[in-house]
Order: sequence, then structure tokens, then C-alpha cells
Amino acid sequence: MRRAVKVTLGFATERKRSQINALLESYKAAVNFYIKSLWITTGKLNKETLGRFPLGGTRLSERYKSQALKQALETVIATRKAAKVIKKYVSVPHFSGSAVLDSKFVTVEDGKGSFDLAIRLSTLHSGQRITIPTRKTKVLNKWLSRPGAKLIQGCSLSEKWLTLFVDLPDEVPKTVGRTIGIDLGVNKLVSTSDGSHLGTAFKAIRDKIRRRKPGSKGRQRAFNERTNYIGRTLNQLPWDDLAALGIEALHDMKRGKKPNRSKAFRRALAPWVYRQVITRIGHKAQENRVRLVAVDPRNTSRICPKCNTVSKDSRRGEDFVCVGCGH
Repeated sequence: MRRAVKVTLGFATERKRSQINALLESYKAAVNFYIKSLWITTGKLNKETLGRFPLGGTRLSERYKSQALKQALETVIATRKAAKVIKKYVSVPHFSGSAVLDSKFVTVEDGKGSFDLAIRLSTLHSGQRITIPTRKTKVLNKWLSRPGAKLIQGCSLSEKWLTLFVDLPDEVPKTVGRTIGIDLGVNKLVSTSDGSHLGTAFKAIRDKIRRRKPGSKGRQRAFNERTNYIGRTLNQLPWDDLAALGIEALHDMKRGKKPNRSKAFRRALAPWVYRQVITRIGHKAQENRVRLVAVDPRNTSRICPKCNTVSKDSRRGEDFVCVGCGH
């Protein structure tokens, strides 16, 4: 399994920060050029598609242009696939994220003194690399201390952060421990089969995101608050005692169970990042050697666990009383 860890670029000098920002500006422009081109005319990761870029139209090296094309291809493929799933028209995506760079561009080395990590990064100047001093975080040290852990040569680069990746060997799931099921929701982020409700303040955080202006610092703070709240909530699950965890295989939750849900419904659910929650649960399960089991969600809310009677009349909101046996 692979883990991602952020480290700061805050220790870089102003000159180096300027070089990083210039690199990212050119890289994002190249990615967006290729996205627009691929949206109109399909292409591949080859010399012909790479050559669509106007001669002299970028300061990027051929290797950086190739990496930009690769990220553009991934973005276009993912966007078209998502549009096919939701059966809706989508416009040309705009790339504003991090540059994903491998060992051709980035070398991760041990640092010196208080800066115990050094990142050597290729810039817009051919054949030149800048060295960025930084520090290992508590989380990074935790992963690297695991037997067989390996730090990947490469990173995901943004204006303020570097995201490093650690490969960890897969561990055998535990065979002794409890088994519980969990249900994800908006009013209560997690409900467990033993009657616990976790993350009861999630709806308030979701509503805070909706009130913030798109693109504002306040909205970004609300996003960070949501991410941290999800992490704190999932840490409350009894991971040390679990051998297996059952979770519904959820799909298209923001569209609702009923057809033709209103725009207001979709807007209300927009800040509910249930895929982020599921991904985090998967990571926690791997970390704690807990077997994660995907459960078909059909009838799970209206089947009686005692007599197996299936009826929608058994449920009234959060209350369940079986029409067959009274359970």
C-alpha cells in the first residue's frame, strides 16, 4: 500500500520559491493546452500528440511537456468517464492542481542538521536542479519506521507543499477480533451496527462550506475543517479491536435514491465527500490490518435481521420495527 505525506516548501528561499512558481505556471498552462486539444481531437502519449504544442510556446523541457501531456490525458479520461456514469454533459475541465512528478524530475535525499530532508527538483533551466531543504513530519517518520517501508523518488508539487509517497508492504489481515458494519450519512457521518453514532456535527460543517464564497480563503478553511473532522471521526472507530468492517458499496449518492432529485437537493449534498470518507476508511483498515468488506446496499435498511422479512413499511425514518415479527 502507498501513503501520501505533505511536507512544507516554507524553508525554501524567495529565489527558489520564484523558480518553483514559474515552473508550476508553465506546467499548468501546458496541461490545460493539452486538455483543450485532447477534448477536441483524441490523442495518445506519443510524439505526434506532444507536437501539437506551438514551437516556442512554452519554457518547459520536452520531458516536462511529456509529463504535462500525461496528466492531461488522465484528466480528460477521468472526466469523460465520470460524465458517462452520471449521464450528463460536461464542459472542458480546467487543471489547477498539483504537478505529479516522478524520479526524472525529483530526487528525495537525506538533509543536514535540522533540515533532515532535501528535495532536488528540476527547474525551467535545462540541466539545473534546485535543492529545497525541508523537515520530515511526525506522520512521515511514522510510515518510514515501519518494516519494509520505502520512500518513493518523486512527488506531487504545489505552490506551498510537496506531497511525498511511501510504499509499505501489505500486511495479513487480523483473524481475531470483532466484526461490525457501518453506515455513512450526512446528519451522522458514521453509524455503527452496535448502535454508536459518530460525527454528529458533520452537517454543520457541510453547511458552513455552502455559506462560504467559492474560491475564498474562508471556503478553503472550511474544506480543511471538513478533512480534519473526517479524520478525527474515523479515528474513533475501535480499530484495535476489529478484525472485519462491513460498509455499503455506495454509488451516485449525491443524486439520491429517488429519480429527478431537485437542484437544491444536489447543492445541499455537494459538500458531502463520501468518497473521501470511504478512501480514508480504506486507509485506516489497511493500517490496522482490518479486512474491509463491501456490502450490497439493496434492502439493507428494510430487511429484518431476525426473520429476514423485507418491507419498506418496517422503517420510519431512523426507527425500525419489523412488520413480520415485531423486532
